[in-house]
Amino acid sequence: MPVDLSELAAATSNPERAHTALQRLADTSPAALDRLGDVELGRLAVVAAVCAPLVDAAARHERVADALSGDLGPLDAPTIHQRCAAAMAEAPSPARALAVEQRAGLLRITVRDLLGLADTPTVAAELADLAQGVLSAALAHACRDRDVAISLIGMGKLGGRELNYVSDVDVIFVAEGDYADAAAAAGDFMRLMAEVTPDGRAYEVDANLRPEGKDGPLVRSLDAYRSYYDRWAKTWEFQALLKARVVAGDADLGAAFTKLIEPYVWPDRLDPEAVGEIQRMKTVVEKSTPVQRAGARQVKLAPGGLRDIEFAVQLLQLVHGRHDRALRSPNTLEALAALARGAYVGEEDGAEFRDAYVFLRTVEHRLQMANLRRTHTVPSNDDDRRRLARTVAAHLSPEGGKQPGDLLHRFDSELARTQGEVRRLHEKLFYRPLLARFAALSSAEQIAVAGQTEETGLAADAAKERLVALGFARPQEALRHLEALAGGVSRRAHLLRTVLPAILPTLAAAPDPDAGLAALRSLAESTQESPYLMRTLRDHPPVADMLARVLGASAVVGRWLERQPEVLGLLADATGLERELLAEDYARLAEGLRRRSQGSDIPAALRRMRRREAARTAVRDLAGLADVVAVGHELTGLAEACLQAAVNHVVPDGVRMSVIAMGKLGGRELGYASDLDVLIVTETTHDDADGEQAAERLLEVLSGVTPEGQAFRVDLNLRPEGKDGPLSRSLSSYRSYYERWAETWELQALTQARPVAGDPELGAAFLEMVNHFVYPMRAPAQRLADVRKMKARVERERAGVSTGIRARTRGARPAAPTGKLGGRARTPPLRVGTKTDLKLGAGGLSDVEWTVQLLQLQHGGAQQRLRVPGALAGVEACVEAGLLDGQEGRWLADGWRLLTRLRNARYLAGARDTHLMPADPVKLERLARMLGYERPGAQRMSEDLARAMRRVRRVHERAFYDAPTR
Repeated sequence: MPVDLSELAAATSNPERAHTALQRLADTSPAALDRLGDVELGRLAVVAAVCAPLVDAAARHERVADALSGDLGPLDAPTIHQRCAAAMAEAPSPARALAVEQRAGLLRITVRDLLGLADTPTVAAELADLAQGVLSAALAHACRDRDVAISLIGMGKLGGRELNYVSDVDVIFVAEGDYADAAAAAGDFMRLMAEVTPDGRAYEVDANLRPEGKDGPLVRSLDAYRSYYDRWAKTWEFQALLKARVVAGDADLGAAFTKLIEPYVWPDRLDPEAVGEIQRMKTVVEKSTPVQRAGARQVKLAPGGLRDIEFAVQLLQLVHGRHDRALRSPNTLEALAALARGAYVGEEDGAEFRDAYVFLRTVEHRLQMANLRRTHTVPSNDDDRRRLARTVAAHLSPEGGKQPGDLLHRFDSELARTQGEVRRLHEKLFYRPLLARFAALSSAEQIAVAGQTEETGLAADAAKERLVALGFARPQEALRHLEALAGGVSRRAHLLRTVLPAILPTLAAAPDPDAGLAALRSLAESTQESPYLMRTLRDHPPVADMLARVLGASAVVGRWLERQPEVLGLLADATGLERELLAEDYARLAEGLRRRSQGSDIPAALRRMRRREAARTAVRDLAGLADVVAVGHELTGLAEACLQAAVNHVVPDGVRMSVIAMGKLGGRELGYASDLDVLIVTETTHDDADGEQAAERLLEVLSGVTPEGQAFRVDLNLRPEGKDGPLSRSLSSYRSYYERWAETWELQALTQARPVAGDPELGAAFLEMVNHFVYPMRAPAQRLADVRKMKARVERERAGVSTGIRARTRGARPAAPTGKLGGRARTPPLRVGTKTDLKLGAGGLSDVEWTVQLLQLQHGGAQQRLRVPGALAGVEACVEAGLLDGQEGRWLADGWRLLTRLRNARYLAGARDTHLMPADPVKLERLARMLGYERPGAQRMSEDLARAMRRVRRVHERAFYDAPTR
């Protein structure tokens, strides 16, 4: 009676595909179809719906088709070994015999899988047993007629008994005795496995996890392995050995190898950098080409994929398995279960991630079944993905009360949900157990005494080791901070135990985890009476994560937030935080404060505003929401607004005042540590003393030190006669001084002049007046020579650098100050060979600024577009005027940005000497992390800085000393 193929196919998960495969079998091998009974045909149809290549294998080989018969019980590795050995003994081609036996075993496992006779972990173990049986038979064949002691060590998924349907099998060889014979046997084994037959290969064997990889010898003795692991092995090699398992060959030799590697995988002391290296490897995996190409459809390597689970479990094994042998299983699910039993992972978390792992492995298995090809990528095509969904339908969550719905939608939703849960593995597995131990304990001393507790199973030493592994340099202090934050039964402690798992991973990845955790504790304790912190942590998880990044980068900002907790409320407005505030925004805020404040409250109000808005800008900076130019603009706009509000407050009737910004304020390039360099112009209707008194009050409002702190350091040392001159002058007084007494450095400083507060007409008149002196149609040659001499003097006395400008700088020293133009020197002279000076060193910020200002002084009379304050704006104007070429302009601008970012970061890191790079490697690394370099980043940052400073210096020496004529 003819077989009804349509009826067979209709009962499968993919009737169309099943019918096609069965029809091809009927057309090409009708005898094979006739040999199968009803039960076998039903089983074959189930396979045909998913894996056509196995149907074809059954058609070609009766031995493969036989796998469909019987009770379909699992076969262990020894049984498979025997079958393979018998097949090789009878076949003319041992390699083909192995391939056929492998297909027969694969068909048997596939049927068991698709019929629900084995779950995914069991299937993975059976696939590993199949590979072990084939490999052991192949090794025995290669060693025949040779008296050798050789052991085959399974690695990776083979070692963990969690193999895929299509996978490399990773192995290494260990041998004793006659090395030449052992090497020959291993070579024969590899050639046997690599031979391509009409039925393909049984397995693709990869021995590249051996010492030195493909460049190292295929076989080593125990002593050779020991020597290599002692001297040369890298962290990833020890991590790989976590999966090592003897799979074939001499069992005693394999056991000796397992004993040999134990102290390397499970050392007495855990190297924190080793764990950091593993975490960096995971980052590299996530940036690999398959992930970039397929994104979340890459179920193995993408964020939320199988690698997330495997790496997290292995990290916990490495941290705790040294002292708890129960954790040393090479199998991911067995290790996860052991972690849960030992309370290193919560039971609920362990079960949740076991389910996620099983689901993702099931999807991976079904993907590979389709064409027996190695793939981990879910199709983008809806029809292909729907067919995949049918094969994993039993693993999909029900839609809860809805109509059955679209299976594709259910699959996509389940995959996205699972990946989202898996992505939180690092948080759940690493941090929550650490914090759970504080729920019922009141002090760090109790933790140390209690040791292993029933509630958590996490001993104090283990907790400290975990913190060290995560990047905390002072684990005992970190434990005390965590206990203070999360200990006890208060609502606050309960809330922190809930939110800290989301914050600690970010803190651990921050430039300074220890300082960040201490800052979080200090902030929590100082704001107990304020609702902002707890409300923010509870209601806005992304803001809590951002806060952790900020605190882990800058203790300075942490102190600002302690004094201005309302800023935490501002952080919850994500859209608002991303927006750069303009000068007019700050002006409205400041004027509103002035109008609402009463008399003496205005100085305090402005100081609070300055701290609040500077903290907001710093958070934007550290969170990567504002670049260095935006930071300069925001700090400048804030300063201008406070200056204007102060002027409105102090200037009486009968007095006109204009505040002229100089230096970085004039250039709209303020840093966190910048003073406000200003000149004050006043015109009075009665007594000039009224203008001086108004200037004094202005300084008192902005610079007076009170319990609220100081709003700004206002510096008037650039005024005529410096600190010995009056605080303010009239327009005619300034004109008279500049006509008769102005020195070159004063005129150079005026290139940055810009009215920023007070009477706009008076400010415009001042600017028009000084431009007459600063920008004559033809710049005097002596003025340019004086600028060059001043720059050389600064370098000799302040930076101690050798510049190669000897002949050009001879002459009398000008009587100009050598610090800020016109100000007193604020730091002692530097000596050659000390730390890199970002400001005055060769290629530093002063090279950029002096280059631009010289070109402005030289050509600004003829080209008005050069009359712009600010280094970046000046560079752009010089490029447009043809005084610098495009590359020179980019080098100066890029150098200025990097140097300024470093100075800002130094300030936020708490350094007082922000112009000096730290010599301490730890501080250098933290600075690199603040600038976004991945760990380890100090070397790359230093190289980038050196290159930027070399380029700035090259442009400076060309443009500053060779008078351009272009």
